[in-house]
Amino acid sequence: MWVIIESDKVPFTPYPKGVSNIKRIVEQKNVGCKRFTGFGLLEIPPNGIFPPHTHPDREEIYYVISGNGTIIVGEKEIQAKPGLTLYVSGEDPHGLKNDREEPFIVLFVHAQI
Repeated sequence: MWVIIESDKVPFTPYPKGVSNIKRIVEQKNVGCKRFTGFGLLEIPPNGIFPPHTHPDREEIYYVISGNGTIIVGEKEIQAKPGLTLYVSGEDPHGLKNDREEPFIVLFVHAQI
């Protein structure tokens, strides 16, 4: 099985918690993936936050595309810049925040354990 997705046609939508936007390019229910449950972009505007959350049934990878911001993992705050990659098991609370003047764009991927 394979699927082509025209990601430029997938819009950012407001995330219901915090102050951020999400572009859900691949979702398990839409594409039929077996292990990948999500792939897309997070856009955290200046003074925005993608609040800490957990998902013990999924692992996640963040990859910073542009801007500078903070990745929160548990009680730790990690300064992030383009190129930084973070793996998190999903059991640890994790999120993103932006205290800068430009948008903070992060690619995310999650997969079922």
